[in-house]
Amino acid sequence: MSKRKRELNPKVVKGDKIMCLYMDGESSVPMGTNGVVSRVIRDPFEADGEIIEVKWDNGSNLSLISVTDSWVKVDEEQIKESLNEQPHKYFMENPEIFENFDYKFLREFLNKLRKAGPVNMSQSQPFLYSGRKWIDRYYGENQEDNEDFQEVLDMADEAKDKMIQGVLSYMDSQDMDVDLDKVNRLMGKFATKILQLYISFF
Repeated sequence: MSKRKRELNPKVVKGDKIMCLYMDGESSVPMGTNGVVSRVIRDPFEADGEIIEVKWDNGSNLSLISVTDSWVKVDEEQIKESLNEQPHKYFMENPEIFENFDYKFLREFLNKLRKAGPVNMSQSQPFLYSGRKWIDRYYGENQEDNEDFQEVLDMADEAKDKMIQGVLSYMDSQDMDVDLDKVNRLMGKFATKILQLYISFF
């Protein structure tokens, strides 16, 4: 029997055991660090955001910010096995996704795309970077009453912009010269990585 896939960034309460998968701009709580939630408060700077205070096993008390960071719940058995599981390994092996791309927005875009159902998710890589006109042209017929599809269209140009920004940020971090061929090649590469990560969690 296959293991149930864990939810990424689940709601947590005091006492929950969690694992940090990514903490924006911080190195003192590396990927794979476990901890116990000590308090959850509303983020005063984000409408739907939360600040999750955690006592980490490595002694840190840095808080998770729900709009930028990533975590999963774990129990004692999962703590022993978690670093060998593919989704967590994927986080650790592909930090450039979280350092350069707005994964939260792109994950929400893919959620809407999955609900809209124009294609199998394994075929949805081009939706991340092709924009509204392309999606509407090739998949928009008879979708006027599909609210999820209309939301996909509304988000498509922003998703495309965020993919471009992420690629340019990555290229800058690697001191790469910017040219169209490199940008297009990296766009496809990172769209595939982002999609693979998303699929591993739903």
